Amino acid sequence: MKQVFRYIALFFMISLPQVVLSQISDVSGQLEAIIESVLEGLEKETDAALIIEDLEGFAETPLNINTATRDQLSRLHLLDDIQIQKLLDYRTEFGPVLSIFELNTVNGLTPEVLTKMEPFIWFGPLNGEPLSVSERMKYGRHELIIRSLGTVQKPKGYQQKDDGSVPYQGNRVRYYSRYRFQSGDNISAGITAEKDPGEAFFRGSNKQGFDFYSGHLSLKISPVIENVIIGDFVVRSGQGLVLWQGFSTGKSIYSLNISKTNQGLRPYTSTDENQHFRGISTSLNLGNAQISIFYSQKNSDANRAFSDSLGNHFTSLQTSGYHRTENEIADKNSINDMNTGIVTSWRFTNLKIGTTFLYRQFNMPFIRNDQLYNRFRFRGKKNLVAGADYLFNKGKYQLFGEAAFSKSGGKAALQGAIAHLHDLIQFSVLFRHLDKNYHALWAAPFSEGSLAANETGMYFGTRILPVKFVTFSAYSDFYRSKWINYTTAGPSNGRDIFAQADFRPSNRIQFYLRYKNEEKDQKFRIDEKYENHPERFQKSRFHIQYNLSDIFTLKTRLEHVLYKGLETENGWMIFQDVQMTPAVLPLNLSARVAWFSTESYNTRIYAYENDLLYTFSIPAYYSKGLRTYLNLKYKISPKADIWFKVANTWLHNAESIGSGYNEIQGNQKTEVKFQLKLKI
Repeated sequence: MKQVFRYIALFFMISLPQVVLSQISDVSGQLEAIIESVLEGLEKETDAALIIEDLEGFAETPLNINTATRDQLSRLHLLDDIQIQKLLDYRTEFGPVLSIFELNTVNGLTPEVLTKMEPFIWFGPLNGEPLSVSERMKYGRHELIIRSLGTVQKPKGYQQKDDGSVPYQGNRVRYYSRYRFQSGDNISAGITAEKDPGEAFFRGSNKQGFDFYSGHLSLKISPVIENVIIGDFVVRSGQGLVLWQGFSTGKSIYSLNISKTNQGLRPYTSTDENQHFRGISTSLNLGNAQISIFYSQKNSDANRAFSDSLGNHFTSLQTSGYHRTENEIADKNSINDMNTGIVTSWRFTNLKIGTTFLYRQFNMPFIRNDQLYNRFRFRGKKNLVAGADYLFNKGKYQLFGEAAFSKSGGKAALQGAIAHLHDLIQFSVLFRHLDKNYHALWAAPFSEGSLAANETGMYFGTRILPVKFVTFSAYSDFYRSKWINYTTAGPSNGRDIFAQADFRPSNRIQFYLRYKNEEKDQKFRIDEKYENHPERFQKSRFHIQYNLSDIFTLKTRLEHVLYKGLETENGWMIFQDVQMTPAVLPLNLSARVAWFSTESYNTRIYAYENDLLYTFSIPAYYSKGLRTYLNLKYKISPKADIWFKVANTWLHNAESIGSGYNEIQGNQKTEVKFQLKLKI
């Protein structure tokens, strides 16, 4: 507890004496706001590096709004397809846009959206002299990032057992380094290396150094050969029924953003060790048609097994990326995973249609454990999935959808619509159906479950501006599964209802009220047998942000969770954030003090935290205690930035934190993170 108060005291010693004036950077402020809005609703860590890289790239090299393509506009992660089409139509009819004030006349581009866009765009000429290869190399951007993090306390996995062995091979520090060269969309080359806490480093199972290496070379060769990627890459197509890698949006406060954009081939620069392809890919631009072809072959993590009747096989794919213990090391790169496919699209005046074909083959059979919920899931060595998608934009309306089938005979379909009836009112609707025997292991469509199968659902969303300075967003989602899932004892139903009212009475103050009710059937043990029983989460939140001055921003949040299963439980959290950007120092500072009290993990509360560049944190607050953190960014020079974060969790009357090999004796856990970015 003394350590917690020491951090709080240190923060106020730094912040209170500041009396100089400055303006909080529009770029950094809007960047944080967008990232938090996109990611805050997630309740788990995910691969969101592409979103952060896109926004950071536009922060350093703003997008020319007068020459930006549809794909580039989608990488702002602020505009839906109707808004993008309205902007393109405006350029066609009236020519180059001259200012942010002119964009305010484009239907669908509200002041709120334009405020977020402004730091990432500029109003340049239509035609510029194309750069030569030597000029692209000369004016390209070199970036080197070095990062380390770890916990101060020593978890059980790093301590010697009674037999003298230590479960984890390596130390408790994470090492990360990344180099990347980028010249617009024409050239990108980079290499990433990472070692997770507990993994060996230049010894044991990792005598070659880091546990994970990733690299890529991406070139735009000509207007026809739009890009060629050698190395690691991701592919995203259609509405995600067949193939979608990396971050995938779902239900969020953006109740209209239900259509997937930012499709295509992208170099892979993140650290998820399994959720990407490794090989070669290319995209061909043939006027109104585009063809992308890819081939990948790499080793993936899996639980291997052997039996006399089945021989060598594997029972599950592993996605954690951890290789610390003997069992985890045995799973590393234990199977060969080959993927090849083709993605095509054709654009017409208001219509885009596309197809996706994906063939996947393992070097040994995938045979799941003999559980009832696994009966209709993929088994075997080979799989084929194919789908067709479309997107239709006309005026204020957008229709989109995709239909697909797999080698098993299972089918899937998704159909959605968005209507911008007026700047003051918009609606969205989406229907999806995925057969219980539909097999698409790389799919990530709009759905409730993480597995793209065994679900039928209907979603309705709306966004209304009832009065000035007020925005109301809401959605409802109803879904059912006709077969047993891992967490259910039979066919199940569920529903989500979400509503949020945002208020912005002035430039200095903004706040919102949020309510979410989530109810679904879950498996409970009742009278010595498992039965489905409704499980409900009711979440209420009040959040206010106040710009005290050009230096200080305050954020306060109060949140409550009501859980109803076989028993009723409550959870509370309140936090106070302070952000500071002094004028005399190139420094950004964020700090938080959070108090939480929940009756169990059932009433856990998630809260987004500021973190190092290209990373984010959404910890779960549960039990009873305090969490504090201090996050600093300091610009050493125009070519060098450093980040430092320290976070502490203190639990009241707890004898330990965590479980298994991650268990820490005592009631405190302290995390320390450091990062250096150099522009060479």
